[in-house]
Amino acid sequence: MSIRAIKRRPVLAYVVHSLDPGGTEKLVVEMSLAFAGALDVQVFCLDEPGLWAKDLRATGIPVHVLWRQPGLDLRLVWRLASQFRRADVSLVHAHQCTPWFYAALTRVFYGRAPLLFEEHGRFYPESDRLLRRLINRLVIAPLTKRCVAVSADVRDRLVRYEGLRRQRIEVIYNGVTIAAAETAETRDRLREALGFAPEDFVVGTVGRFDAIKNLPMLIEALGAAHARVPRLAGVMVGDGPERHVVAEMIERLGLVERIRLLGFREDARKILSCMDLFVLSSWSEGTSMALLEAMAAGVPVAVTAVGGNPELVTEGRTGWVVPAGDSRALAAAIIEAASNLERRGAFAEAGRRRFEEKFTFERMIERYTQVYRTMITMNEHDKGTAS
Repeated sequence: MSIRAIKRRPVLAYVVHSLDPGGTEKLVVEMSLAFAGALDVQVFCLDEPGLWAKDLRATGIPVHVLWRQPGLDLRLVWRLASQFRRADVSLVHAHQCTPWFYAALTRVFYGRAPLLFEEHGRFYPESDRLLRRLINRLVIAPLTKRCVAVSADVRDRLVRYEGLRRQRIEVIYNGVTIAAAETAETRDRLREALGFAPEDFVVGTVGRFDAIKNLPMLIEALGAAHARVPRLAGVMVGDGPERHVVAEMIERLGLVERIRLLGFREDARKILSCMDLFVLSSWSEGTSMALLEAMAAGVPVAVTAVGGNPELVTEGRTGWVVPAGDSRALAAAIIEAASNLERRGAFAEAGRRRFEEKFTFERMIERYTQVYRTMITMNEHDKGTAS
């Protein structure tokens, strides 16, 4: 039985902060497109539409904006409930904690649609607040039908810091599509266009320039490794509030000629495929989309031992895993990767196999299809019984 077998074409509401570029937002866009054939997908942005809203709207998927006000905006609850009622929403999927909070309260005024909460990542450092845990346990969780974490680590943190019961949280890893492999000629041309010579060893990352990504650790490691790897080059794809901090640090360490800041790029996956080593130096992660894309592309990876990273990358088998904040350990990994072609190739191949076994987009969509089908079918049955 598929979702299409349900008599009425259900309306699936995704609730997010916005559709500005980011891992969660990219996933929402791709899931919206994947489910649009079987469901009437609509996206509800609490804060602002974001850059990718126009792309979804161009495909015919509505994107609604609530323009949340600073602080606790309880009026938003009524506005969201009114929009759900107008759209005749059948299922609500809230991405991250704040959208979950407002979507749950909305059920007080519009209780026809069951709520799925998905947590993608956590703040660093975490804050433990008893009041929040109590509110979640006594008020928000009872209004929520199912909870999903994108890694086992995120699940543990939802239990510890949000007061949720472990048995109510299932783990569904993120997934990405497999991009067409770039030919060696195309890869060389792109590297040349970016200013890299054929003999350069290119280390890079893709993601939002946010403090949680700990990009200074990567810059420090590149500076330390440069003495041992003269042809070392760095590339950082993305933008965000920490860009000026990153740029100032690169200039202060005299690495302006070796590290390129490319800003946000629509062709980030193509640039990623040009890297000789992908690095994720974060303080915290859920299941990084950029990391999965690197693994899918057969690019060797080095990551910090935080969040879901060790669930994706196995130290000594599919990549390098180093302690968070340890730039010396990361520099050592970069040096080894640059000097050991055989090991680098083995990690890349093993990482790609692991991706294909556990983290494909199709596998993730299959899991959510099962979840959506169960929730919608049970809700239709409950309403039929009640009537």
